[in-house]
Amino acid sequence: MFKKIVVISLFISNIFLHADDTNNSKSFIENLSKTEKLAITNIGIATGVLTWGFSQWGYGDEDYHWDDEGWFDKTTSNGGSDKLGHFYTNYLTTRIMSPIYEDWGYTKKESALYGSLTSILLSGILIEIGDGYSEHGFSQQDFIADAFGAVSGYLWYLNPSLAKKVDFRVEYNPFKKSESKNQTDFTTDYERMKHLMAIKANGFELFEDTPLKYFELHIGYYSRNFNHDSLPVEGRERNIYLGLGVNLSKLFRPTLGKYSTLFNYVQVPYTYVEGAREF
Repeated sequence: MFKKIVVISLFISNIFLHADDTNNSKSFIENLSKTEKLAITNIGIATGVLTWGFSQWGYGDEDYHWDDEGWFDKTTSNGGSDKLGHFYTNYLTTRIMSPIYEDWGYTKKESALYGSLTSILLSGILIEIGDGYSEHGFSQQDFIADAFGAVSGYLWYLNPSLAKKVDFRVEYNPFKKSESKNQTDFTTDYERMKHLMAIKANGFELFEDTPLKYFELHIGYYSRNFNHDSLPVEGRERNIYLGLGVNLSKLFRPTLGKYSTLFNYVQVPYTYVEGAREF
């Protein structure tokens, strides 16, 4: 399941730990060592996850158990979109935390390692163990997707040339009509969501000085008519698609500056053309 509390907690931690000191004196946070900041941040996030888990996700309601959820079969709850959500969440978590740790004084390699460990320990292991004591159960498939996401975030952070060529993104289109009401909230509304890999022409020297630098190739996946196993199996769809899109990060960098990097993680609907194949 796409655990929004993790990413929300990370953004809150980011704001808190980078807050300005209006009194022009060193704040409590600034006086902490990098190790203390690392510990406080991870303890804070873990506390938030567990608090939300016991109050909202049913942690402790059942005896510990495993759950074999499957991957991309039509008989699964969401056709695999939830697994891609786990991958993306851990990838994003690693990419968010790694530069924060580097800003605190860790080396780039240490930062990537600690960023990925924060992701897999808190967003992966902690949540999955908690799920094991709820109606969901510990999902091996979820954990594998979590691990792949964290490792990918680690590799992409340490290899800027790779990150310049390839993005992992999520698209959410709230205006897309669906035959059924979403069973949860927008973070797990897979009926209106797509996950994709974008290959950016700008990352290749061959296209750097040509108009093609503003374009990118999309390889993506989305499932429809699953809605958390609430719809008939006969009408369910799993789609792989190729798309040609505009590199919004490149296009808006002159006006948005560093904020344009948001488009390296979020795909804006209706900014590409696609051809999909159902299987």
